[in-house]
Amino acid sequence: MSAFHTSLLEVLPFAAAYVARDGGILACNKAFENGLQLRGLSGVPGRFQDFMSDESSARFERVLAVAFGGLPAEISGEVRLRSGAVFCSHFMCTSHVFLQKGREAVLVQFETANEGQEQWHGTFNPSGVNASEPEKTVGREVSDSSVLAHFPDEILYFAGAESHEDMALTLLEKTGGAQDLDGLKQALEEARQSLPHTLHIPETAASSRDMSPGGSQVSEVRLIALPGGHDGSPDEIACMAIVRRNVENPAEIAENKRLAYEDPLTGLENRRAFTRALKRELAHIRADGETGLAVYYIDLDEFKKVNDLGGHDAGDDMLLRVASCLKLTLGELGTVARIGGDEFAAMLPVTSRETAHEYAERILEGFGRIRLEIKDRVFTISGSVGVAYADSETLQKNKDASALLALADTACLRGKRGGGRSVQLCADDAGDAANELEEQDNLPEPESFCGKELVLYAMPIVSLKTNEICGHEVLLRLQGERAKGLSSRAWISAAERSGFIAQVDAWTLDRVLDAAERSANRSLLTMNVSAESARDPGFRDSLHSRLSVNPLLASRLCLEIAEKDFLREPSTVESFFGFVSEFGCQTAIDDFAGHWPVLSRLPGMRVEWLKLEAGLTRQVLREPARAAILSGLIGAARKLGMKVVAKHIETPAQAGLLRTLDIEAAQGFHFGRPAPWIEIRC
Repeated sequence: MSAFHTSLLEVLPFAAAYVARDGGILACNKAFENGLQLRGLSGVPGRFQDFMSDESSARFERVLAVAFGGLPAEISGEVRLRSGAVFCSHFMCTSHVFLQKGREAVLVQFETANEGQEQWHGTFNPSGVNASEPEKTVGREVSDSSVLAHFPDEILYFAGAESHEDMALTLLEKTGGAQDLDGLKQALEEARQSLPHTLHIPETAASSRDMSPGGSQVSEVRLIALPGGHDGSPDEIACMAIVRRNVENPAEIAENKRLAYEDPLTGLENRRAFTRALKRELAHIRADGETGLAVYYIDLDEFKKVNDLGGHDAGDDMLLRVASCLKLTLGELGTVARIGGDEFAAMLPVTSRETAHEYAERILEGFGRIRLEIKDRVFTISGSVGVAYADSETLQKNKDASALLALADTACLRGKRGGGRSVQLCADDAGDAANELEEQDNLPEPESFCGKELVLYAMPIVSLKTNEICGHEVLLRLQGERAKGLSSRAWISAAERSGFIAQVDAWTLDRVLDAAERSANRSLLTMNVSAESARDPGFRDSLHSRLSVNPLLASRLCLEIAEKDFLREPSTVESFFGFVSEFGCQTAIDDFAGHWPVLSRLPGMRVEWLKLEAGLTRQVLREPARAAILSGLIGAARKLGMKVVAKHIETPAQAGLLRTLDIEAAQGFHFGRPAPWIEIRC
């Protein structure tokens, strides 16, 4: 035991001892030894359990456990010795400390019955405090210099009769504190009802080592109860104030700790906190062996458009909605973190890979319900979700937290490679995953592709009334060694992010129009146009130069824009549709899901076709009651002079249902797969 801690014990005016976790007595003061002698014991036992009764020993062990947990604890009521004698009427455990060589202890303070109190308490006299003159005892300093030679703090003694204002004035004088008097008075009033208690008084710049205004230094005041008041009245609480100057502000320390482990925008855990929590969960799984853990890596799709079109405030709002969606989807047992700009991670205890996959699908479904309205724009969001599953068996391969998160990240990248908006389970072999990740890190940029690596395919559009082909949708595909394993949807998404998509659309448009001029077939040709192209003056100039001299060519062309682009840029899309309609082109809204911001604008727009989002027809097949809603939507479109196309039709049952709903046309694998259009291939 150090001289410092021994000195602190002797300063206390009552019996006290430092006690180890097992009840061992590490050190005690003279008052404690005197108390044992009064009860007929000679010498200090090694452990409290050696001289306490069994009942008192059990109570003492419970309180000791709480104190070592970091909370002050106490026992009121008689504590007896093995002889049956009363040892004390009250004791409390405070000041959890670390001693030399990593040993831990708590300070135990004892209060006894009145008999023999003078001998029990020893000869302590707080600077000659005179009980008959309480007004002179406010904040008296303990002056035994021999005892306090190694004690770095100031000690003040309050006999119990002082007013809270007197105490506050004394503390402010001693600390040079900057706290207002009324605030400190209230804090002292509350503190004296629940001793021991710690107060922190802000220091002025002049008294702080940090001389900047609002410096982070405070004075820490620890108030410890003493037996009796200045005249022994139970209504007066004597206490000792241990004052330590120039202490780091605990509120600021707590805030810095929060910032170190929390994302400041969403309030979610950050990567550091998530990795730490993941390590704990994996340790639990290794020990438990009966459950598993799903780890998710989520990368938002097209988040850049939210920032670019709506501003960074809109981007922040979208991230907050995504965070709320993830927390709601995974529930109280899930843990969610934001680990990058538009990247999130999550984990959830589950029992199987199938359940892990199911929750990933729920995440995407939740994203699909997010709508962010900024003036006349409506932003939606989706994402790519990579899933890694760990149980006691897989953890035998020594997968740590970082490796498991990396596996989920690799699966997520595979989804991005496929165009996003997907769920991907990670590879079981970490080596395979690393190789795949290396390949994905070297993806070619969209603008680096040349014409020979791009090819156009055509998918038939079939009239449901005549069962004959009435048109073709032109689709862009990639070919060549560099395009291996890279989906067109992913490549087009990358082209949109890089700003290269307008050139891609212009390239496609030229070849479609060239083919239409050479072909004797008069069927409709449809192609998708991005919002970037719709607002690009160069793309509009290309259309004008080709169509203004050939109106018949324009009548064969249908230009479609996705509903999500219309929601984000309604004015751009409306303007573009009006522009191409003047040449005689037809127009379509692709992936139409019937959102009200679109429905409300349809009566004033020049739109010939609505191409239904695939989920609408799938819902009708799963839940026939929804057919009435879809039928009403189709009827409303027809009254507005628009025709409806259903997409992704794969079975005869789906086609039959669509005919009962009186839909004009459909496309999908049931009617014909996309095939190379040899006539326009480069």
